[in-house]
Amino acid sequence: MPLGGTKVKEVTAGISINNLHHLEDLLGRWRHPLSVAIFAHGQDVKFATALVYALSILRPRMKALVDFHLVCPSGETVRFPEQDHRHFTGLDDCAAAFPRLEAHNKYKKHAIGPNVSYPNNLLRNVARGGAEFSYILVINIDIIPAADLHQHFPAMVARRQPPEDHVFVLSAFEIRHTRKIPASKAELMQLYQGGEVRPFYEELCPLCQAPTNYSRWVNSHIRDTSGGLEVAYTLTRVDSWEPFYIGPRNLPLYDENFEQYGFNRISQACELHVAGYKFCVLNSAFLVRRGFKIPGEFRARKDDENKHERLLSLSFKEAPKTKYPTSRLYDVDSDTDHR
Repeated sequence: MPLGGTKVKEVTAGISINNLHHLEDLLGRWRHPLSVAIFAHGQDVKFATALVYALSILRPRMKALVDFHLVCPSGETVRFPEQDHRHFTGLDDCAAAFPRLEAHNKYKKHAIGPNVSYPNNLLRNVARGGAEFSYILVINIDIIPAADLHQHFPAMVARRQPPEDHVFVLSAFEIRHTRKIPASKAELMQLYQGGEVRPFYEELCPLCQAPTNYSRWVNSHIRDTSGGLEVAYTLTRVDSWEPFYIGPRNLPLYDENFEQYGFNRISQACELHVAGYKFCVLNSAFLVRRGFKIPGEFRARKDDENKHERLLSLSFKEAPKTKYPTSRLYDVDSDTDHR
């Protein structure tokens, strides 16, 4: 939506097919352009292609708003789905496609096979490449933004004319499965005070989101009763912080050496810090993921993967020094994982 020369596009971080059914809820809240990168391999390449084709044909609104990008290992073959109807024969509408998708779900989290790594940051970059807008928001597909964010953020940018080195942090939360996703900060606070909502990763990795300073955000005032956005406060990046943020489309890309789970978003926050970006926390914008994340729910290989990613992060710390030789902000320690 153009407003004051500003357009915002939501970029959904890369997903495997088993999470694509979340797109229905996300699109229901966002209702504006999305860029989605899907990772598939083996027989799922054809399934993913057929699914995207079916969704586009059965739901014109999805075709108009969603840019799909299919990523698969080199050597994989994609066959145009018009020649392969077997996955979605008999579907009369879009609503029928998502149950078919959930029935196909055979993977858990990102454990997609012993010899296949999930290319988190590559997928983020692919999705970003399809977002030719002034500002982008990179999130996971199972995370829902506050209502009217797409309206209020461009209005704020038009008022403030922020420098290009500002990124705008959205406080992230988890909500119990049985609760409705709140639309406004007022609704969120009611659930928060009742224990139905809590900070994102509060139990799984407290230090990953704690620097956002939730107590300060909860108490930040909304001057505009219509819900208009303002910057509540500005933070300096600290170790292990994984903020979600809206930023200009020319932000540094994610480091594609990081795969699987751990350090992938931390690495980009580190680079932004060294590059001199300011992290501005918005007073009423937020994100919500359904379900409380708890330790032990991840795949068995997570600990081994984190050991590899931790070693990779140690070598990564030197890269920004070369890329930004004049920067004095070499506080990029990212060798600690608390999950």
